Amino acid sequence: MIHISTTHTKQINKMAKDPAVLLYTQDFLVGTMTMNFEQKGKYIHLLCLQHQKNKLTLKDLKTVLTEEDVDVFEKFPLSSDGFYYNIRMYEEAIKRKNYSESRRNNRSKKRSDEDVSIISKSYDTTYVKHMENENENENEDVIDNVNETLNVNEVVIEADTEEDYIMQAILNKDTKEVMKHFDNIFSDV
Repeated sequence: MIHISTTHTKQINKMAKDPAVLLYTQDFLVGTMTMNFEQKGKYIHLLCLQHQKNKLTLKDLKTVLTEEDVDVFEKFPLSSDGFYYNIRMYEEAIKRKNYSESRRNNRSKKRSDEDVSIISKSYDTTYVKHMENENENENEDVIDNVNETLNVNEVVIEADTEEDYIMQAILNKDTKEVMKHFDNIFSDV
């Protein structure tokens, strides 16, 4: 079970709804590698629903998922507040809210036309730089962040296929084991 701060949840609920959230396509592709296309559609649907509602109920999940969608269901752990959250979506929504708020505060401090002009000219460099710095090395740290958040030391997958063994080795950052299983797969070709 995860713990989502009720303070953050209340802050997100009070703010005007941001119509967008950043989607890191490489992270999405890697994180959904073992899902079929129907499951990927359900997953993105639930991510959007969480972004709009800020939290998901068991009813929300049951409406979208079937008993075959275990991989998708596992992406939304139960929190101590009784709701289901995708941790990454939750974190990205907070980052986006904080970033939008910081931009709003900066604009409110600048009143003259000259200041507004300066903001417009510097938008490209400040926006991109600010957003990129927050997420540097994101791909490398995703598993570490989830494991730390969930207090997981090792990921255990019931491995029935060579692909399952590879996924378990990847999640546990066991490079030698990954290469061994890749060699097994490609030696059969």
